[in-house]
Amino acid sequence: MAVAFWVIIMVVSGLAELHTNALAGLFVGLGAAVAFVVALGGASFPVQAVVWLGVSAVTMAFLRPIALRRLNRHPAGDLAHPVDSALTGQFGVVEDEVGDEVHPGRIKIRGESWRAITDSGAPIAVATPVVVTRAFGTTLYVAPRSTTP
Repeated sequence: MAVAFWVIIMVVSGLAELHTNALAGLFVGLGAAVAFVVALGGASFPVQAVVWLGVSAVTMAFLRPIALRRLNRHPAGDLAHPVDSALTGQFGVVEDEVGDEVHPGRIKIRGESWRAITDSGAPIAVATPVVVTRAFGTTLYVAPRSTTP
């Protein structure tokens, strides 16, 4: 009976981790896995529960912060600021007049519509060719495309 309980805890923890990405379910599930092994060894349920809580608490306290730091590293640097992206340097055409952050517009690149703002803040009219200079999330920073080679 206790073995099935720990399997259920592991499955529920795994599903919760898939839903949240907080790494809490991972360590609760790890504690349940250790308690599962202890249950297979014939320990009483109170001992299994103490093992589960202890392993969950210790791994969450010591391993979770390390794992979160490693997972939150990004090779592009600080994500709070616009960065170069795969779309940097791509050419598009203005679909809806593009302005500053308060007046964003839309551009089309390779058949896809993207939210865009200007680097300078000066509006860019519809049908104007533009180039992507950087990105912030799904917002592209654009400038008018130079017609000179």
